[in-house]
Amino acid sequence: MNVICRHCNTKLVIPDHKVPDHKDATLKCPRCKGSILIHPEKMPEAPYERVAQEKKEQQKRSSLSFEDRQRALICIDSDELTKKAQPLLRQMGFNIEIVKDIRTALEKMEYHIYNLVLIDDGFDQQKGLAGIIGRMNTMDMSLRRRICLVLISQKFKTNDNMAALHTSVNSIIRGEDIVHLDAFLLRVLAEHKQFYTVYNESLKQAGKA
Repeated sequence: MNVICRHCNTKLVIPDHKVPDHKDATLKCPRCKGSILIHPEKMPEAPYERVAQEKKEQQKRSSLSFEDRQRALICIDSDELTKKAQPLLRQMGFNIEIVKDIRTALEKMEYHIYNLVLIDDGFDQQKGLAGIIGRMNTMDMSLRRRICLVLISQKFKTNDNMAALHTSVNSIIRGEDIVHLDAFLLRVLAEHKQFYTVYNESLKQAGKA
């Protein structure tokens, strides 16, 4: 930690391990002997601490009643991907519905609000009907912003933000990365929630909500 003596402006470098984590501390300036008050900065969480916190959040969501859980609609053409995604979403505490064709998916979306819609390349390419992504592009924005749309793709890389923008989805995960779906969604959903919160606050301030 870098500190400056307010008495003589001497710059000092204090090793982090000598600075208390949760309380102020004082030391004497080696030059003028004046007292220097140190306010310890909050250190970033270590990776293992973040993982532990995420697991606690997952356990909390899993303990919710069926009615209180967030809703997820799985629109995946690949049975293999569906089998991998389903247990991960259940572990995260989602109330899951699985559909196998666009018509059924669109019907469900007419009557229910889904916090998460998970779709893959193959599902949205079924012939004869407008796709899910196209339908969501025509939604009222106040409704669309409540839905986090994630594309499982073999064409794009995971977290390809430019591709996500061009395909009108919130985020993209590559098929082989599906084993990390839970960690991926924790981040994506947190970012989506934050964005939606800011959006709502902006509407309130503008007198539109």
